[in-house]
Amino acid sequence: MEGSSDATCGDRISKLPEPILHHILSFLHAKHAARMSTLSKVWDSAWNSLPYLDFGEIFWWSKDLNVVMDQTLASRKKHKISMQRFSLWLSYYACLSYDDRWIKILIACNIKELNLRVETHYYRGNFLYGSLPVAIFAAKSLNVLSLHGFNIELPADDGTINLSSLRELHLSFVFLDEQFIKAMCTSCCNLEHLSLQYFNGLTSFQVGGTLPKLKMINLVNLEPPDSLLQLVDIVAINLKNLSISNKFYGNINVVRITACKALKNLYLNCVDITDNWLEELFYSLKNLEKFDLICCKALKIMKITSERLKQLRVVDCHNLIAVELDTPNLIKFHCFNEKFKVFLG
Repeated sequence: MEGSSDATCGDRISKLPEPILHHILSFLHAKHAARMSTLSKVWDSAWNSLPYLDFGEIFWWSKDLNVVMDQTLASRKKHKISMQRFSLWLSYYACLSYDDRWIKILIACNIKELNLRVETHYYRGNFLYGSLPVAIFAAKSLNVLSLHGFNIELPADDGTINLSSLRELHLSFVFLDEQFIKAMCTSCCNLEHLSLQYFNGLTSFQVGGTLPKLKMINLVNLEPPDSLLQLVDIVAINLKNLSISNKFYGNINVVRITACKALKNLYLNCVDITDNWLEELFYSLKNLEKFDLICCKALKIMKITSERLKQLRVVDCHNLIAVELDTPNLIKFHCFNEKFKVFLG
């Protein structure tokens, strides 16, 4: 009876609409999803038309894996499957066998979300980065792009990118320069979320007024001497959330964000702002509701006047000697350093 019950349950699952079967398989590693294809013709069809492929971490490459990847992607292209998500993590050495054709096939399948990760390799005091296929910059249908461990270079022929549908860009442990940031600001007009973490190569990060939909920026700087970043200059009229983390007091000495009039949440870590800079910030940014200031050595007297500020957190600003607040709507205030502690809310 139990066997009959299990078989009936299995038959019921197999009779589900294919989009639901796709949803079930989307939670599985590609290897396990492929095994499901042996259960029945229904599952085989669901696997071969699956628009979500997660190949996870691959540390050692082989010809067999190369053949599997070729066949899997070629099948999607042949049947004109619109790919929703593709994820692949490679070790630095496995990356040496990485095939650019896969990116071109994914682009032909109108890939919506692409996650590529190469483990960075540190050799004789320098980071070694993977080579990024320039075909990625022509992915017009791409909505979300996550890259880890790559050297990001613009196409050598014209130096332009065409990512007009891109809404989220997540870059971590990458090498890039100001020309890429400039091209991104020019071409990615629908960008809403930008995250740069542990990047190298930039001496300045400048975002002009060409990204009207940009709502969130997250910058996490490398520690010296790997970091070269000195200037952050952001003009984004609809930016709501901004986070800047300068690991171990990096080189950032100029931060210009007063043009971000819609900013509501601001997080600064190891960014040395001055007393005058802080006063000007709250004079310019009337909509700021939450402010976190961590490890600021230059600030001595904090003066804040704001009708909108609701949450204020000040941690390890060891030279701070006085705090003056005119904030009638403040509901949470945490101030902690060697000299005093204040907790409200």
